[in-house]
Amino acid sequence: MARRIDTAGPPQPGAASPAEDRRPRGFGWRRLQVVAALGAIASFLVPMVIMLSFEPFLLAMLAPFVVGLLVMIRWPRVASIWLGIASLGVLLTSAPFLVEALAHPESLVDFLPLVAFTLSTLVGTVAAIPSFRLGAGPDAASRVARGIALAAGVSLVAASLLSVVAFAGVDNVPARAGDVLVVTEDIEFAPGSINVEGGSISVHVTNRDDTRHTFTIDELGVDLSVPPSSTQRVSFEAGPGTYRFYCRPHPPDMEGVLMVG
Repeated sequence: MARRIDTAGPPQPGAASPAEDRRPRGFGWRRLQVVAALGAIASFLVPMVIMLSFEPFLLAMLAPFVVGLLVMIRWPRVASIWLGIASLGVLLTSAPFLVEALAHPESLVDFLPLVAFTLSTLVGTVAAIPSFRLGAGPDAASRVARGIALAAGVSLVAASLLSVVAFAGVDNVPARAGDVLVVTEDIEFAPGSINVEGGSISVHVTNRDDTRHTFTIDELGVDLSVPPSSTQRVSFEAGPGTYRFYCRPHPPDMEGVLMVG
């Protein structure tokens, strides 16, 4: 009987095994996309932990990123496109809110997660195509991917410093005689119902929360921004009627009624 001869020979020194061939070979586009997805998830979870609140809307926003990371384990090419589309989709749908919110860095609790969200979704979108092109193979080290990750990290640190400086520069405005006194605490207005006489009205708002609020009345053109732990004041004219006031960053949880006689 003929004996089978193995012509492959023993493994050569320094040769990679099949298992080693599948291992990541450095920080590349795929790892960058994973880090971006984790950053997006953190940007949703951290505010809820800080505020000790359960927000179904934020959980729904982070769900596509969790799904994408799970799919990445078995089907990396599918996950690359999924995470790219998810990143671009939530970024575009949030753009109107982000433009206004990022213009107010006074609250670190608000500003830093929004900066992290913006950076993470931008990076996740940019990394999608290079990550997809890797196919089913291992991640390959990329100087460009590392550079983008470093730039995002530096931007996040700079945003933190900007927020601290902006908060330190907030001036508190004292109340005056005859002002309507309003307090914002635990994401609520107190009182929630205000009765005043028509004419010139002044409202003094004390914000006891760690997040920025507004005192907004659309019909009267009133839009007072109240940074965290600050006091602000606004004066306006109002005729008889009933007006809804609310906080733009926190609808529909924060609203009340102004009744002018």
